[in-house]
Amino acid sequence: MSRVRLAFAAGTSLLACLLCAATATAYVGAAETIDGPGAGILDVGGVAMAPDGSGGVVYRKVEDGRPHVFAARTVNGHWFPPQRLDPDNDFASSWPVIAAGNGGRLVATWVQEFGAGSDRLFSASLDPGATLFQPALVLDLNVGEATATFPSIAMSPGGTAYLAYRVVTATSTFPGYVEADVRVARYNGSLWSVLGPVDRNAAAPQRAPTRENSPRVGVDVTGNALVAWQEPDDDFIDRIWARRVFGSTLGIPLLVSPQSAGGAPLRAPADALALDETGFGEGAVAFRQQPAPGSGLNAARIFVNTIPEAFSDQAGAFEGARLVDGPGAAGAGAPQVGITPPGDFLATWGAGNASLATTGIAGVPGQPQRLDDGGSGISGEPSVEVADSGSAVLAWRARTDHVAVQERPLAGGSLTRNVNPADTGPAGPPLIAGSGLGDAITAFRSGDDQSARVEVAVTDAPPLQFEIQAPIPFVRSRTVRITWDPAPNAIGPVTYTVASRGQGLAGGLTSRSLRIPAAELGDGRHPVRVIATDRLDQETEGLSAVVRLDRTRPRVKIKTLRRHRVSVRVTDATSGPSARRTSISFGDGKKMRRKARAVHRYKRGGRFKIVVKTGDRVGNRLTVKRKVRVG
Repeated sequence: MSRVRLAFAAGTSLLACLLCAATATAYVGAAETIDGPGAGILDVGGVAMAPDGSGGVVYRKVEDGRPHVFAARTVNGHWFPPQRLDPDNDFASSWPVIAAGNGGRLVATWVQEFGAGSDRLFSASLDPGATLFQPALVLDLNVGEATATFPSIAMSPGGTAYLAYRVVTATSTFPGYVEADVRVARYNGSLWSVLGPVDRNAAAPQRAPTRENSPRVGVDVTGNALVAWQEPDDDFIDRIWARRVFGSTLGIPLLVSPQSAGGAPLRAPADALALDETGFGEGAVAFRQQPAPGSGLNAARIFVNTIPEAFSDQAGAFEGARLVDGPGAAGAGAPQVGITPPGDFLATWGAGNASLATTGIAGVPGQPQRLDDGGSGISGEPSVEVADSGSAVLAWRARTDHVAVQERPLAGGSLTRNVNPADTGPAGPPLIAGSGLGDAITAFRSGDDQSARVEVAVTDAPPLQFEIQAPIPFVRSRTVRITWDPAPNAIGPVTYTVASRGQGLAGGLTSRSLRIPAAELGDGRHPVRVIATDRLDQETEGLSAVVRLDRTRPRVKIKTLRRHRVSVRVTDATSGPSARRTSISFGDGKKMRRKARAVHRYKRGGRFKIVVKTGDRVGNRLTVKRKVRVG
């Protein structure tokens, strides 16, 4: 699985992010039927979600006696009727996948039968603001037999997409292997270009394609990619490899899976890879390592290996594979993984009828946790979507006919819901795509062959926290203007409420600024709260801000003392007196400047006129003239 996220804070630990993030739990919605019930719905190929909450799902359905590709899109939480994407002809279609970018942009690809060993790869796109997909175009004229394609697609928020897929070119003399290419194609927002094979050794045969050894691709916010695949090393042992892709330029092959374990060579294959990329190229690859005699691995185990962002000094190599399935693990199924920009990850996998997850904080995996309740008799095939803020959405088959969706932060706490009713029939494995802000779409097929459905369940996270800007010094204007950053939120609009000390000042705002009359607050320091509310009335409060008001002039106290003396004192209870704005004339020809407190002694007794010109630190000015008698 691969997605792109928008909001991220590179170099910040996950735990620090969680301290400042909104603590409200997301809303996990019930499943909604996109198509069906009815006969002919074959499978769900893919699901996608952009940072702005738009997205789509793609699936296959039999029409006119042949499998064809259909897609449905969503904008602001509303799903539109599905559209057929493949050309109106007599050829069958397979391998549909979909990716999403901001503004409602979607791109889908699929394979269409063309002839023996010469099937074609097609694509159809929907541009921002459009309501219909453009006519399908050929992406790759020959991808061999469609039984080997197993595509993976990912798109950046700006619309750059990458597709990784496998093409078998010939049979091999090695049993269980084929001659094949792992190809990567790049979409620039309007056109596709095939970048060519990414294989480390084009002459090496590859393991016969399966879903679990198929290539994976992810993309970061800059439009660069990370692709991973399975290929034998020089000792003809299947390893996991990866390359960065910088636009149309391929980086060097990087070894992901280990060649040794327990101090002994690891002469066993790695398979079942999964990949996620975020931020400026922070990536994670999860995989299953098969056991080998003498290696310390006596069963298939789950590893995760991470690579830092592309701007890091260590960006040229993976950081080292780490076991994440805990001691005594056995029977591991295919993993999934998600990662945050600081490098914290969450990996999921199945083991028998158990659905498991492990969190890795700062590169250190924790203990596996069981997701299901222990009452399932089937493999849960769990999937995961991790947001940059640290929250995660997980989905698995809780029962034969139930899909469970869980929303939780990586630091703990969760909300779990069975999203589809039991009477919809058997449920297929769930697929997840997310906005990167905590929102996600979970898609799956449910029902039997005569009453199948395409189901989607939306997890809608509350807005993330945001900054509030208020004047830092005291002000004395009749109104004070505060502004605030947008509250990051994917699905639907956000409105804002402004309050101070329990008093509502304004509500239902769609703008991100407010002028507050000074009379409504009065002099002093006033904490101002801005609360963002989304379409489901989920609320998140912005970071604190203080408004400082002082519209009152300072006070002057003049007091006569013994021995022909007089004291002058300027006070201001709010912003404080300003010595530099103060001058005092004592009426005997003597003056004093830049002092807010003064004592003056006259040479003789008598009546004198004292003139004090002063101000406070915010600029409120005052002139006081007073006659005093001393002596």
